[in-house]
Amino acid sequence: MKNRTFWIKLSVATLASSSVISLVTYLVAAVPLGAQALTNQQAILNEKQGRIAQWWKEEVNTISKDLQNPKLVERSLTILQAKRHSRADIYSANSLALEAILASHAQNRNSASLLTKGGIVVFSTDHDKFAAYQPLKNTTTSLDLEELPSTPLNFFTNSISGLPAISVALPIYTGPQKKAGFLAIDLNLRKLNDQIADPAPTTKKTHQDGSIPVKSYLVARTSLDQATYIAPPAQSPPDYKFKPLDSEGIRKALDGNSNQEFYLNSEGVPVIGVYQYIPNFRTALLVESRQKDVYTSARLMALQIFEVGALLSLLSLAMGFLVDRRQDQTIGS
Repeated sequence: MKNRTFWIKLSVATLASSSVISLVTYLVAAVPLGAQALTNQQAILNEKQGRIAQWWKEEVNTISKDLQNPKLVERSLTILQAKRHSRADIYSANSLALEAILASHAQNRNSASLLTKGGIVVFSTDHDKFAAYQPLKNTTTSLDLEELPSTPLNFFTNSISGLPAISVALPIYTGPQKKAGFLAIDLNLRKLNDQIADPAPTTKKTHQDGSIPVKSYLVARTSLDQATYIAPPAQSPPDYKFKPLDSEGIRKALDGNSNQEFYLNSEGVPVIGVYQYIPNFRTALLVESRQKDVYTSARLMALQIFEVGALLSLLSLAMGFLVDRRQDQTIGS
């Protein structure tokens, strides 16, 4: 009986010790894994932020070239200074020639339009916009060319398409300080979103190689208390519906902060994330990894230790019953 008690105590002690050791192992291993994940995410964020800056620099240069193109300015002034405008003007020789000029820089734009000083669209590469009203204050950002590289642009929901939008309006002059109207550029936010696109989903093999899946995305406020993606995520369906997004990281980033934190993402999943506010577009760039993915190796190591301890505990218990049984047989004989 004493031997059985000894083996039972040994079994319990082995199981308890392995539990403590596995927990300590997990906690110790998790610290450098978390730090490494944050370091990698910060590097990814910096690289994507650089790509955004380069994309915007190139678009600013193309807008500058447009406004300095004498043929574009001449044809624009012809339209802006006309006494009357009708839908038939859409297919006039002058309008078609202007469309052809603007087509060379259409890659990063949804449309290019000419607005009167009152905000009425009198020409657009998107013909559905003709004669529409495009506010020059609350939604469209009206500014001079030299202000374009650094001025924060308004982010809003387009009342016609229902999609997130950024639009800039730059004056076209007839003389010194005399505006004839505006060239309005509606940016293609999908192209902006492409600058932060992540590689294709990682496979089981890449997980084995030690890589940790990351999710990068750009968000902006469409109202004081609501934020959303700036464009549909990659590989989303054509009828993608924008949903409000909210997390501690999103809120802090859109308040103008940059940091590294542990928090719950919009889906309530614990993540490790870094975030950066991008003032040019009033958006926030976030790079996140699920905590369960970051700590996989630590969890497996702790689990292996616990499994070994549990096996030893069972062996100790079995040994106790075996020894006790042999003693009983010896006494009985």
